[in-house]
Amino acid sequence: MQSKTLSENIADRIKQRIIVGKYAVGTQLPNEQELADSLNVSRTTIREAVKLLVSRRVLEIERGKGTFVAAIPGLSEDPFGLEFVNEDILKSNLSQFRSIIEPEVCALAAANASSYQLDDMKHLVVRMNEISCLVVESSVDEWIDEFIDQEIAFHTLIYKMTHNVVFERMTNIISRSVIINSTALNYRQGFDFTKYTELHTTLYEAIASRDPEIARKHGQEHMETFKLFT
Repeated sequence: MQSKTLSENIADRIKQRIIVGKYAVGTQLPNEQELADSLNVSRTTIREAVKLLVSRRVLEIERGKGTFVAAIPGLSEDPFGLEFVNEDILKSNLSQFRSIIEPEVCALAAANASSYQLDDMKHLVVRMNEISCLVVESSVDEWIDEFIDQEIAFHTLIYKMTHNVVFERMTNIISRSVIINSTALNYRQGFDFTKYTELHTTLYEAIASRDPEIARKHGQEHMETFKLFT
């Protein structure tokens, strides 16, 4: 078995520092010279190690600012290769997946959500209500798009509310599910702003009740009702 190169070993050491919290998520790494000094290697080796970690989505480079630890280190945009699944199959399979998983996610969210996250969710349903009141026939597609932006934020927030690292890393999949549904012609033609606002408001109130059983029940009802409209 081929041994690791020096840059790969240094990449592992930087990654370990992230894991133990020496370099926190979202924070900027020390500059090349500081890293080289602390790890006792050349700046060239540091540069190569950083490139490796950027390719693995552990680090992100912001031009003109520096190198930062990724918000969710190591998470790819398409971790399950869903990009290569037929969209019709993917749509039905994602719906089935969410119908099974999301009620339990809602229950966990009710138990673990922070007050700040509940405030964020409240703002999302308030904005949904505002959009419902502002819709005019001439720009309905634009309002649908803005409403869907709120819907994506709402459902990904539920997964973040669990404070479970596995569910938190599913947000890209949930976003993709909402986006696939939102591009279907029958979904857009039958878009009911008032009904969709009520659905999300009811689910928000269930989660905000801090009662996992109520949240689970309404999460299941939400997914069942949602399927009727898609």
